[in-house]
Amino acid sequence: MRTVPATATATAEPSTWTRYVPALGWLRSYQGAWLVPDLIAGLTLAAYALPAGIADASLAQLPAQAGLYACLFSGLVFWLFCSSKHTAITVTSAISLLVGATLGDLGQGDPARIAAMAACTALMVAALAFLVWLFRGGSVVNFVSETVLLGFKAGVALYLASTQLPKLFGISGTHGDFWDRMGYFLGHLGETHQAALLLGLAALVILVLGKIFMPTRPIALVVVVGGIVASSRLDLGSHGVKLLGEVPQGLPALGFPSLSRADLNELLPLAMACFLLAAVETAAIGRMFGLKHGYKVDPNQEFLALAAANLAAGLGRAFPSAGACRSRW
Repeated sequence: MRTVPATATATAEPSTWTRYVPALGWLRSYQGAWLVPDLIAGLTLAAYALPAGIADASLAQLPAQAGLYACLFSGLVFWLFCSSKHTAITVTSAISLLVGATLGDLGQGDPARIAAMAACTALMVAALAFLVWLFRGGSVVNFVSETVLLGFKAGVALYLASTQLPKLFGISGTHGDFWDRMGYFLGHLGETHQAALLLGLAALVILVLGKIFMPTRPIALVVVVGGIVASSRLDLGSHGVKLLGEVPQGLPALGFPSLSRADLNELLPLAMACFLLAAVETAAIGRMFGLKHGYKVDPNQEFLALAAANLAAGLGRAFPSAGACRSRW
């Protein structure tokens, strides 16, 4: 029988863990001088992700806190498992629209049921990502062409415009598919709410100018804070501007949503679509950063990170998330 030296065993064990949790490798060589820049980068990223999370929760027909929970819980674990050093995870407009469009019918208008189904969808995405990682199927993302993605993104942009333009103009009562909503919007332009439109246009101008002249500054957070101050100082609610309302404080009770087996069958197509979008977006962002900064990204490892992130999001009463937020630091 061959005896393995204790030193060899001690050396091999960490390398095994590092293979599954890459963060354990680079944390050993972390330097104190990096802490301040990393804190600044984290605050900048939060300034972008939190307003986006609130907006995307609305697209998913969920309360604002669901978007905040998704960013929080998925972000707590994603960085531990991903092989990319620059990819961050957040909710995306494409997945949010997909969730909202599907669960609007399946949820039967019940907010609690829609929230439970959204959380269950995140758990199913986690299960699918884990299976792909387990069977080392990371190369599956290479079968989705850029042309298909471009067409999908164009469709998302049109769908997004049809749902958000009426809100920008303060027009309520839109419903139906893209053509119904756009027809209703164009036919009711005379009902435009001037205060809502001016506020929305001011926010858009600030966002565009900020992106051009101050691309590394948290302009989105400035717009959110400015909107909060304006709504309280000018009492915009009394002028007919629809406000977000109170966001519950604290954290949700972690746990699995209570749904039937029939609900799981109905959610499976949605989960598969969300998984495909999340996988492609996460792999594309990781690959881009890897090429830019000269390191190799393991696409299979990204599936494990995606699984962990969506598991945390599902348990935290959120909805599916993806690695599609680009850190500037």
